[in-house]
Amino acid sequence: MKKNFLLAFATLLLFSSCGSDDNENNQNAIKPIVGNWKMSKTMMISGSNNAILQSSPVTGCETLNTFEFGQDQGFSIKYYTKNNIECIADGSDTGTYRYSENSKMLTFTYSDSMVRSVVVYSLNNTEIMTVDHIEDYNNDGVNDTSVILFKKQ
Repeated sequence: MKKNFLLAFATLLLFSSCGSDDNENNQNAIKPIVGNWKMSKTMMISGSNNAILQSSPVTGCETLNTFEFGQDQGFSIKYYTKNNIECIADGSDTGTYRYSENSKMLTFTYSDSMVRSVVVYSLNNTEIMTVDHIEDYNNDGVNDTSVILFKKQ
């Protein structure tokens, strides 16, 4: 799961500087992000008409993974994996995050200094969808968007 999460959040690198106005705007932009989140499902969304072409719920130990985003722009992730017949803790990550409302980029700086970014497809107070990848899933000549849906707990 850790690899899947890193892939989901490894779309682009974002480097930016900010002034005091940017800090205030950033604080307003992150308000919907603050809280505890869990992966809910993956979906493929049509690039031609926004129809959902495919949807799969998250199952197994992945349902226990938690993603916590703080008001102070710190994050922590707890991973679980199956060990024979039960789900057990499989590690964690921490660091800081930054969200740019203009570019729709959510950037993570992990405690080991690794930086990863993800494009936010949509965001509200209860759901966030991040872009996993883009491909012509249904072979209609138009790129479709694979997203991961997270629900606030």
